[in-house]
Amino acid sequence: MSRIEYRLPDTAATGRRYPRAAVPSRRTALAGLLTLAAGMLTACGSLQSETNKSSTALRAAKGSSSQYLQPGERTLTPSLTGTALTGDHIDIARWRGHVVVINVWGSWCAPCRQEAPELARLAKETRPLGVRFLGVDIRDSKTTAIAFEKDYGITYPSIFDPDSRSMLGFKSVAPRAVPTTYVLDRSGKVAALSIGPLTAREFLPII
Repeated sequence: MSRIEYRLPDTAATGRRYPRAAVPSRRTALAGLLTLAAGMLTACGSLQSETNKSSTALRAAKGSSSQYLQPGERTLTPSLTGTALTGDHIDIARWRGHVVVINVWGSWCAPCRQEAPELARLAKETRPLGVRFLGVDIRDSKTTAIAFEKDYGITYPSIFDPDSRSMLGFKSVAPRAVPTTYVLDRSGKVAALSIGPLTAREFLPII
């Protein structure tokens, strides 16, 4: 499997003050996209099974790791639907034909605050290329989430998911920590995955 991996040092978050999440005590690295379900990044929290449907353990990630899959290695076409912070209904199945970047975040998450300006920049730069951005806001209040987007200039939609259930459609690669960012190719398959804060400079080549 071909991989492009980055690791970034942890940095202090700045900007608007939000409730802080618990920070994990240790970190594991990505060994492969489809091995996440076997227990990687469990110290950062995990998404429970679909039958349990309880994902309150998701925590902020430490560091950063990204992986790209070649076209022949892409096997998962996830589903994702929900109601945006604006009240609009979203179904990524309607976005086939576009490259789609999905970012799982929370205003309480320090790494999410760190990467928010980078995501705003990426969304603006790649829009002319037909790239669509979508956020999934978890464990948040709607008021705080909307304030977060305003503060960081986030203009693309975000599904409001306070119970952290909407990503169950990502099955074996459902998020184990936040932020987690996915890139879906034009056929809707997972083409890349990043756990932890990302930068526009490093993530743009993956998109």
